[in-house]
Amino acid sequence: MRTLLIIIIVFITTIQLYAANIRGIVFGRQDDGKLIPLPNANINILGTDKGTLANRDGYFDLNVGHNQKLIISYIGYRKDTITIDHSKDLYEIILMPELKSREIIIEEMKPTNVIDGSQMAKTELITQQGLLKAACCNLSESFQTNPSVDVTFTDAITGAKQIQLLGLAQVYTQLMTEKVPNLQGLASSYGLNFVPGPWMNAIAISKGSSSVSTGYESITGQINVEYKMPEETEKLYLNLYANDIARFEFNAISKYQISERFTSAYFFHGNINRYAVDMNHDSFVDVPLADQLNFMTKLSYNGDHYENKTIIQALNINQKAGQMDYVLNRQSETPWGNNTDIRRINFLTKNGFNFEGERMSSLGTIVSFTHHKQNSLFGKKHYDAEQNSGYLNLLWQSSIDAMHEHHEGELEENHSDEEPKHNYLVGLGISYNNYLQYLDGKSYSIQEFIPGAFIEYTYSGIKDLVIMPGIRFDNHNKYGTLITPRLHLKYQLNDFNEIRASIGKGYHNPLPIAENQNILMSNRSIVFQDELKIEEALNLGINTTSDFSLWGMIGTFNTEYYYTMFQNQTIIDMDNNVAEILIYNLKGESYSHNFQIDANIEIINDLNLMLAYRYNDVWTTIGDKLTEKPLISKSKVFLNAAYAFSGWALDITLEYNGSGRLPNTSNYPEQFRLSNRYPNFVLLHGQITKQIGNFEIYFGGENLTDYKQNNPIIASNEPYSKYFDSSMIWGPVHGRKLYLGLRYKYN
Repeated sequence: MRTLLIIIIVFITTIQLYAANIRGIVFGRQDDGKLIPLPNANINILGTDKGTLANRDGYFDLNVGHNQKLIISYIGYRKDTITIDHSKDLYEIILMPELKSREIIIEEMKPTNVIDGSQMAKTELITQQGLLKAACCNLSESFQTNPSVDVTFTDAITGAKQIQLLGLAQVYTQLMTEKVPNLQGLASSYGLNFVPGPWMNAIAISKGSSSVSTGYESITGQINVEYKMPEETEKLYLNLYANDIARFEFNAISKYQISERFTSAYFFHGNINRYAVDMNHDSFVDVPLADQLNFMTKLSYNGDHYENKTIIQALNINQKAGQMDYVLNRQSETPWGNNTDIRRINFLTKNGFNFEGERMSSLGTIVSFTHHKQNSLFGKKHYDAEQNSGYLNLLWQSSIDAMHEHHEGELEENHSDEEPKHNYLVGLGISYNNYLQYLDGKSYSIQEFIPGAFIEYTYSGIKDLVIMPGIRFDNHNKYGTLITPRLHLKYQLNDFNEIRASIGKGYHNPLPIAENQNILMSNRSIVFQDELKIEEALNLGINTTSDFSLWGMIGTFNTEYYYTMFQNQTIIDMDNNVAEILIYNLKGESYSHNFQIDANIEIINDLNLMLAYRYNDVWTTIGDKLTEKPLISKSKVFLNAAYAFSGWALDITLEYNGSGRLPNTSNYPEQFRLSNRYPNFVLLHGQITKQIGNFEIYFGGENLTDYKQNNPIIASNEPYSKYFDSSMIWGPVHGRKLYLGLRYKYN
């Protein structure tokens, strides 16, 4: 490890490209000549895959080399290119409205994965262009071309997937939509399927401790989904998808300009899979039969001093899985089956107020409500659950500098080119969750009421250094007072290298059945040995980001290390007893070391290469023994190559997944025993896209090497025996999958 670190340091110091941070604001000129900030405008360094997105006020901060050029773009406006002049303190970039014509404009390749330099925590952005590199039917398939996030099946029957970040389970990552916590609780098992890929504008992945403004969760990081914005989306967007096992999807997006300042967008998603396939001949279908209807409306109002974003979403999912006889309704003696029906409604509204004369002050409110109902059958087990959640957050953002200017009576315009050095964000919030859970008639219901308050301070008065401490206090009706301190540092080491560090605490309220529905996929009894306490962990992280130019190639090189240490954790013990799953509080150590290096390189124009290596070292105390966490690969090697030419785009991803520990099966009969570890395996994915006018045709394949886990279901021929178990899943259940799709965009 020491040798590797020395190599990394030498590499960083020898590939330096003279660069510096530049700041700017992107405006759009309206037909009446008025200038308006352009939120989420794309800023890309010409000839590289590096860039960022402007914030909601059009402001951006980006590390750019001398003599490099920036490309600034925004839907509905003509793209502009500027040459960097580091003598300027602040760029004001004005985009002109796009001329209405029937010309076809050939644009440069847009960035697909970028580091958002404006964030305190290292934040990777998968842009809309990056989401098109694969079929990306839903959120669970959106990380296929990103090395930071693993997506794994929870079992071999239901097709449910969960993410792993920093080598730890999804429940320790805060999933958000539009920067508001979502997809938690009952949505933990199937929630990644609730977000269709074509609806997304970008995905932001931040690791380690996050801002205290979004709650006490986020032990390993945050994943935030931004839906397409009504102001920017196409007037009509259509997407058709089909694969070789008869799964069909249809997406439609449209927008309507209600008034000059009020825009609406409408989203529809439907999918259906009615073809039962059993490639490994274990009598269980490899892919569930399912259908989904999903509707969403997004409203956006932008006034001079007030803005509003409102989202209303409703979905219905029906799924059937299990043995072929059950799925196909064939006469058989008590076949094993699974049914899952989900109905969900989500409402979210965000309001922002800017005040006359208060240049750096704003007030924000966030209100959301979720109703989620699930009825499920797992063999002979009935699991019925309902979740009703409410979320309220009141935020005030301002600057001590702004207060000083106001009190001194200085003119605002005299400071318009100066950035404040003392910013703060304070807030009050209330979270309410009512979980009604019944397993075979026994209640596991829980109700949460959590008022809280926080303050976060950002200081940038020291050259090249930004410091952001934060703390929040929450009063949980079950667990009492929760104190969450966090600290972020960002330092511009030199003109080329940037370093970030963070340390912070996080909590998680355990819902072991709702969040681990895979434990219902066996005939074991579920035994709670303790009254569960809240999960609590400390996360420490450090990472570097470096831009380089070497042998005519331009790229970005990143290193990162994160350490997570649990003070308490809910243990799902599958090692102790073949007849029982034991659930109890941690009685010893539990920790995770995660190390990753990656590079994103433009070899030649429009040929990009992404390389990554990650190492996970995850241990926990099971029973009274510190042991390696099961079903987690120790290492991963990742390679993605993308090439675009003459309206064609080629993309290929290769990933090597290292071996990991399997749960103990030594007390099973010999025919059902597993080895101690699962093997290394390689997966290959690829896609070809061709653009023809307003149409895009894409064809691709997942798991092109046709790799499958052998016998993913233990005792599949005896589904009601005590040895039956489909939760020990570590690799693909279904083999090669080919797909074909068509996109249509009209603007």
